[in-house]
Amino acid sequence: MSSTTISADKAYVIVRVDDRGVRSVQAVENKAMVSPLQTTTGVTHQQGVRISISDPEKSNATQVQPSRVRLRRRIKLPYVINAALSVFVLSIIILLELGYIPATKTGFFCQDPTLSFKFTGDTINTTTLLVGSFLIYPLSVMFLTEYARKGSPLRICLREIWYFYKEFATGCALTLLITEMGKALVGEHRPHFFDVCQPSNAENCTLGQYVSSYECTSTKYSRYFSSDTSRSFPSGHSSLSVFVALYCAYILQARLPTSQVGYIVKPFLISLCVTWGLVCSLTRITDKRHHWWDVAVGMLVGSISALYSTRIIYKQLKQGSIARVATSTTTLLDIKNKDAKSEII
Repeated sequence: MSSTTISADKAYVIVRVDDRGVRSVQAVENKAMVSPLQTTTGVTHQQGVRISISDPEKSNATQVQPSRVRLRRRIKLPYVINAALSVFVLSIIILLELGYIPATKTGFFCQDPTLSFKFTGDTINTTTLLVGSFLIYPLSVMFLTEYARKGSPLRICLREIWYFYKEFATGCALTLLITEMGKALVGEHRPHFFDVCQPSNAENCTLGQYVSSYECTSTKYSRYFSSDTSRSFPSGHSSLSVFVALYCAYILQARLPTSQVGYIVKPFLISLCVTWGLVCSLTRITDKRHHWWDVAVGMLVGSISALYSTRIIYKQLKQGSIARVATSTTTLLDIKNKDAKSEII
């Protein structure tokens, strides 16, 4: 059986002739614009095809616009799931912190000396902790290391910084979630519990008596701050600041080139990161905002979270590549033929 192909712009016809001379005709849509190579009379060529790529500017107006296609290709199910989980975890952290999710309410021993300290304020308040931990320290370290590696601010790759900051934000969320769940489950009183809460049954009880039911009667402080006196374990300042300190110290150690900054600058910057974690943690004890064991467990939580996050980065750096979002939209034909024009649909 022999066959002859008659090509057109948008379709081609295949004519088959069997041994008995019976012909069969079949029309096929020419989606790839395939046509047989021209042959010269008397000269036999090897069978082949010519592939022509249509010009996007001349494509049908009913086709989907490339911008919409790229948007549709980027919005995938894993991205939607990750966004939903991020919002969910952030909501849980906020609701636990503000007390909208019911927490364990423990009693106290009358005239307990460990709960009888005066409230004197915070050396490192919450605003300073959050701004320093989420913005100043990590972004300063990341931009500094990339600037030292590239030698120019114009050569800094923002995708690489975004990768490091994305892993940093994930570790922070993990640290805060564990810390807030611990506070809600344990319900331990702070050292200044009696001074801020002023429980209703604290004055009429006898020394050493355990009081299981009480209400905060203080009018000097807000309701949120009074209820926060029963959220001492573990220390949120300690867990978050230690995570930030260890994470930034690892970025400096792994990414900052010693040949560019010298042998003294790197350990000096690492010591600044560690100092931030120590100051935020130890001042919680000196300010009588936490017991020493609250701070110790908080530092442990921050250390484990930092180990988890830096382990992920270590594997990426060991492989010699950093996870990036693919931006190439070329096809295999484009790679082989740089002059060809293509459109992904």
